[in-house]
Amino acid sequence: MGRKVSGEATMGELRELEELLQKDPDLRYKLSVLSNWPQPANSEEWNYRTESALERHLQKMEMELPLAELPVKREGRNIRKVVSVLTLLVLVLGSYCVYLLANKSPLKGDKKAMAAIFTRDGSRSKAQLPDGTEVWLNGGSRLTYNPDMNNLDDREVTLEGEAFFDVAKNAAKPFIIRTTKMGIKVLGTSFNVKAYTEDQTTEATLITGAVEVTLNDGLERNVKLLPNQKIILQHSNGSKLAKPNLVAGYKVEKIRSNQPENMVVETAWRDNFLVFDNDKFEDIALKMERWYGIKIHLSDKLNNYHFTGTFKNESFPEVLEALKVTTTFHCRIVSNEVFITQ
Repeated sequence: MGRKVSGEATMGELRELEELLQKDPDLRYKLSVLSNWPQPANSEEWNYRTESALERHLQKMEMELPLAELPVKREGRNIRKVVSVLTLLVLVLGSYCVYLLANKSPLKGDKKAMAAIFTRDGSRSKAQLPDGTEVWLNGGSRLTYNPDMNNLDDREVTLEGEAFFDVAKNAAKPFIIRTTKMGIKVLGTSFNVKAYTEDQTTEATLITGAVEVTLNDGLERNVKLLPNQKIILQHSNGSKLAKPNLVAGYKVEKIRSNQPENMVVETAWRDNFLVFDNDKFEDIALKMERWYGIKIHLSDKLNNYHFTGTFKNESFPEVLEALKVTTTFHCRIVSNEVFITQ
């Protein structure tokens, strides 16, 4: 975790870390704490403290190793300055990792310790919550929960992004999902929630069971969904000073299967299918950013073009070539950024 935060982890180490995080969701909270650890200020005091720390470290090493075997020679000051920052960073992060792993109790000042599961753009993951609920997270998503939920009156989680839930049944303890725009209360069911803050809509799609959706806009509106129904909340387009939970309106509609694959469009991502169902190009660009972990710059002239298609295991260039069959556009890829113009 220290090597990931410091930017030194290899691709193999990142893959190994992802496997560990899937096996132990509690580690995601600790990684989140490390990722948000404040960066050191670029000041003379920091440089002095860094040099002093390395000097003390070298003195300890000299007591154990011959001078010729020291990894940093005393006469190489320029090299030492580079190594000093890296060494101290690894030492600090490593020590803090050990502290987090060894201490399950809340951080000082916290009323309760919250765990978090998150996926970066370009990846998807599956995890099991302490109550047995299974969760699939789409790219660019974050789920927070109380690890002690089994001992609380209800099982409450907070979602930013998109997730599919297969909720463990417990009639005595409702399962509650909080998003910016709505809350969802269930006892045991399977459903999909799409709640990216940057999107124009928030959606909840019910597959089995029953759920009650409460809008967070202060109007006391509750909507009950039946299987194969979904609710779509239209985000308010007010000023930036407006409350983030305001909803311009909503509608409930029946979901339909994508033909000929006979799959549910809203949950196909869980099975690693990238589906476009008469989507606008600007919405497709946003989907592909999260799916492939890239940044797309789309010409305004292409925003309202619509596409339908289903992809599995295709690379980003292959998807682009498929889209070009019906629409002419030009594409330029620079590192991790993609520029699409007419």
